[in-house]
This record gives sequence, structure tokens and C-alpha cells, in this order.
Amino acid sequence: MSDRTLVSHLETTRAAGECNEREVMILNHRPGKTEASISSVLLVVLAVGQVVSGALSGLFGGAFTTADRPGEPPIVPAGYTFSIWGLIEAFSVAFAIWAFFARRTGSGADGELIDRLTRPMLVVFAGFSVWLAAAELQPTWSTFAVFVIMFLALLRALSELRRGQARLADWSRLGRVLTYGTVGLYAGWSSIAIWLNLTTALAGSGAPITGTAGILGQLAILAGATATAVALLVWMSGLLPYAAAVCWAFIGAVIGAAAAGQPALAAGAAIGFLIVAVTTVALRVGRTVRTVPLT
Repeated sequence: MSDRTLVSHLETTRAAGECNEREVMILNHRPGKTEASISSVLLVVLAVGQVVSGALSGLFGGAFTTADRPGEPPIVPAGYTFSIWGLIEAFSVAFAIWAFFARRTGSGADGELIDRLTRPMLVVFAGFSVWLAAAELQPTWSTFAVFVIMFLALLRALSELRRGQARLADWSRLGRVLTYGTVGLYAGWSSIAIWLNLTTALAGSGAPITGTAGILGQLAILAGATATAVALLVWMSGLLPYAAAVCWAFIGAVIGAAAAGQPALAAGAAIGFLIVAVTTVALRVGRTVRTVPLT
């Protein structure tokens, strides 16, 4: 029996409460156990760090992190839609705490899969706090660069979810909700935010945000955001938390553009919303016919 097979067998028997004392010792002292424990603790620290850095930014942040600031591109969502960060942060903390205890006890989860999810989420959680710092120091392009790194890490996390779908089905309901909710909401909002950060960076570098060039440029940004969202929705079989966050971002963009007196941009964002919503429904209906959908 290979080391990986042995560990998998012992994880299964421990989850079923059938491990004897010697087997528990093997699990607790196997190579990589210490590194996994450190990662689990660090994930909790960074998840809480998101909440702390977000609160500090709200209290002491400059113009870039102020909602509805003058001169921003019309397609930037209305200020109140950024309240989704509170939900994302709450899910992040809950997921990190759950993963920490599930990883230690081996109950209701797959330790190896938790480890594979933890690695990219460490980058994401750390990236959020770095993004807020970058917004205060050099917001033009640094924030976009940080979001690119976060988005790539989220793609890795989504890949692990897709790859481990069958194994996730055996997790506890709480574990599935927190895992899919955290990664899905984070990735969904970031799929749109990375494009909007690009818009803000271009505007900060002198690109027009009004007139024919400005309108066409932002319509192209909306088209890119829509294409990204649809591609990932298809890849993830209509993952609901992902779709919900994307739709929320598009609703905010519709309201933001309308409030800025840009009906063409509002219509473009509304079309993006409809495309994402219809795609999600079609994928979910199709999945219920063939197999159990991602939840």
C-alpha cells in the first residue's frame, strides 16, 4: 500500500471513529502534518486580518477606498453594493475556522482536499489586505496587479473544487456551504472587480471615461467581464454563489451608470446581468437532468 493510499485509508477510518491509537499517531506525525497545521492557523489569521484591514480602511482610508467618489468611471458599481465584502469576509472567517478544526479532527471533511484549497486561499486572503494597502499608497495600477494575483489564486481554488467535487459530496453540509460559499462569492465578485479595477487604472492614467471613446471603452470592459463570468460559470456548472456575486456586481454597475447619466453603459451592464442569469439557469436545469449540481 502506497503512503498516499495508507493516509487516505487512515483518514477515512478516523472520520468513521475506527482508528486505533497507533493509527492516530501515524496520522498526527506523518510528513507534512506540521506544515498543514501551520497553514490552517495562518488561514485563520489572514481571514481575520481581512476584517481588521477592512475596518481600518473604512475608518482611516483615503479617497480611493471611499464609495461613490467623484471622477470615477460610470460603470463602477454604486457604493452600497460593496457591502458584499462584509459577507465575503464573514464567510472567509467561518470557512477558515471550520477548516482548522476539520483538519485537526478529520471529521466530516477530506484533509488532503482542505490542504489543496488552503494554499490558494492563503494568497487570496493576504492579497485582500495588500490590495487595501496598495489603494492607499499607489492606487493607479498596483491595485489591479494585486487583483490579478488574487484572481489567479481563486482560479486555482475553483479548479480544486471542480476536481474534488465527488469528494466534497461526502463532506458535512456545513463544510460544503462554507467552502462553496467562500470560494464562489470571492471568485464571482473578483471576476467583475478585476475588470473594474482595470477601468479605474486606465482612467487614472488619463483614459477618457466620457464621450464616445470613454463609452466604447467601458462597454468593452463590460463585455470582457461578461465573457469571463460566463466562461467560469460553464466551467463550474452554474455554481450559485459565484453567479450570485456576479449578478450583484452587474446590478451595482447598472445603478452606478444610470446615476452617472450614462444610459448606454447602464444598458450594457443590464445585458451582462441578463446573460449571466440566463446562463446560470440553463446550466442548473441541465445539471439536474444529468447529475447533482455544485451547491
